[in-house]
Amino acid sequence: MGTTTKRRRWAPRLAFTFCLLFSVVAAADGSPADPGNISVEERAEAADAYDQGTSAYLSERYELAAHWFERAYRLVPTSTALLQAVRAHHKAGNSIRAANLALQVRDEYPTDERSKPITEAVLGAVQPTHVLVQAECEKACTLELDGALVRHPSFFVTPEVEHSLKAAFDKGETSTFVQGAAGSTKKVTLTAPASPSAPPIPRWAFFSSLGATVALGAVTVWSGIDANNGVSAYESAARSASSPGINNGASPTPAEQAQSLLDEGREKERRTNILIGVTVGMAATTAVLGVFTNWKGESRDAASKRIEPSIGVSRNGGALTIKGRF
Repeated sequence: MGTTTKRRRWAPRLAFTFCLLFSVVAAADGSPADPGNISVEERAEAADAYDQGTSAYLSERYELAAHWFERAYRLVPTSTALLQAVRAHHKAGNSIRAANLALQVRDEYPTDERSKPITEAVLGAVQPTHVLVQAECEKACTLELDGALVRHPSFFVTPEVEHSLKAAFDKGETSTFVQGAAGSTKKVTLTAPASPSAPPIPRWAFFSSLGATVALGAVTVWSGIDANNGVSAYESAARSASSPGINNGASPTPAEQAQSLLDEGREKERRTNILIGVTVGMAATTAVLGVFTNWKGESRDAASKRIEPSIGVSRNGGALTIKGRF
């Protein structure tokens, strides 16, 4: 008798271990998971958790059994563990949890024929008295229902009650409200929030631009003065350009001197005009930076204080949630 009891106790674990070793996640259950991502230690922990769940189930401690079956599923996802969690929750009277897991079994393992009678029976008992929510995110997201994490996008909620549904994306959150009558189905699409506007310009950027503008202005003034200083010399040379002067072949004639001074003056004038244009452009840039400069001086680092609004709407009104870091 003792030998028979021992064999019965170990039979479920051996069967589940066999499933882990040869199908792990996918082959028998229709799941696309990669067996290479599951370590030997995780498989051993999952087998042990499944054995703990089986022992609790046979002892009619269904709440505890459901806990262990769900742990086995989280370690190594198989329809066997998930289906046992459905049964345990159903036996424990957790009808909504059992139905939500049944939805997951139905959606993730559509080819598992042995699970269909159980999932259909559990869903058939819950759906007429609850609201089925089918949530969809346009990008990868994490769902929260009334502050609790949702692992599967299809789930049941109590009817005639407004429920808060939030989706957390890589860059922000979106929330809405879900409410419906018993037996109804609500499809909800959650979109990622728009990219935040560019942060204000730091003060050092404005002052750097201002310093560059002042420096360019000073150089431009010097260039203008330098160009004007050569005008009188050119005019004097131009007046004597008609005189051949005395030229022994080593010094330029007055006409050559006038032309040289003219070329030099034109070069200085061109330099001054370029500096004026650059200075004006730099001044305009400084003015724009001044408008968008963060004059209050708050840090824009990720760890600094920040306020993020989240808006939700429903038929009965709306809500504004503000989340801050201080």
